[in-house]
Amino acid sequence: MTGAVHPRTRPIRDRETLFAYASLGLLGWFIYGFGASLTLLRDDQDLTRVAASVMSAALAIGGVIGSLAAARFVERWGRGALLRTGAVLLATGTAIYISGGPLWWTALGPFLGSLGASWSAVGASAFLEARQGAAADAAITEGNVTASVASLLATFAVGIAATTLLGWRAGMAILIVIIIALEILRGRRLSRFDVGTTLERIAPRSRLPGLMWWAIVTLILLTSVEITLLQWGADLLRERGGMGAAAASASISAIVTGMIIGRLVGSRIVERVSGERTFAGSIIVAAVGFVFTLLVSGPVPMLVGFLITGAGIGMHFPLGISRAMRASAGQPDRAAGWTSAGIGVMSGIAPFALAALADSWGIHAAFASMLMCFVASFVLLLAKPVPE
Repeated sequence: MTGAVHPRTRPIRDRETLFAYASLGLLGWFIYGFGASLTLLRDDQDLTRVAASVMSAALAIGGVIGSLAAARFVERWGRGALLRTGAVLLATGTAIYISGGPLWWTALGPFLGSLGASWSAVGASAFLEARQGAAADAAITEGNVTASVASLLATFAVGIAATTLLGWRAGMAILIVIIIALEILRGRRLSRFDVGTTLERIAPRSRLPGLMWWAIVTLILLTSVEITLLQWGADLLRERGGMGAAAASASISAIVTGMIIGRLVGSRIVERVSGERTFAGSIIVAAVGFVFTLLVSGPVPMLVGFLITGAGIGMHFPLGISRAMRASAGQPDRAAGWTSAGIGVMSGIAPFALAALADSWGIHAAFASMLMCFVASFVLLLAKPVPE
């Protein structure tokens, strides 16, 4: 493993970099706002859980299709156009989702929104990797701080709006206003975001290094823990912490808070310490927090465990996707697209698999089996290091 401490590499926080950070924030607001509002939508339209699950399926399908199509779009029209089109699709999808139409129409909203969100994430991540050079790990981590903060703001916005006469839809409508303002400020000079795309436009599409695929698998294993915790962690709090349903659901914000802390601290650490060593450390922190959570009972100790786990988990995506792009032999958009697609597929598989195990073994034992993901990812990290 590359483990050297290197001279400090601070990100270049120019105008385009800040817009890339904002693009990652759009992703966080949409995904978490959708999650916070789905139950409210189901109540409004008197949908069954099965009918409401169509929305989640549309979200996952849109994300996978968008991730796989992103590199093709960049090859033809450029990364700047990808970012703008992604933002437009996000705004359109959000508008459809909150329009109050029939199920088939409403489901088009999360599909288009997720497609646009994936383009925003892929384009922003690839731009930061190409623009920042040695500081890419720190820059991508900073960008994901923006995504995490936006996630919390979206959850609060939907929840607060739901208590007013405006209704929960107003919380999602804020995203449309933010997107319009962002694109007006971004202006017409989209070519500034196309740095590093020349090789992707001429490289044979069949030649992606094997190391890149190993880096993607390493991240997907870790992401499965994050996804299952965010979706089923409330059940663990109810069973082991003795919390009520509403309190347990709200307490999942401890994980997101931990992610924000981890990314804020991690973005400073990775300016001096190699990404490989920082990534290894983040796996250890997350695993320790996860084990602590499983061993204790009661709300306060478990929330402390969630906070520690979140701090480690927070570094997994930014450093993991950075590793995949670094291993892509100069094809960051393709690497980011495949990584995002893999995470999209896992977001459908992992919660279902854990639910099946929980039905057979109980929620506590099911979560204990997720420790294998930490072990497997750490072994892969050691066995398949990605050079700085």
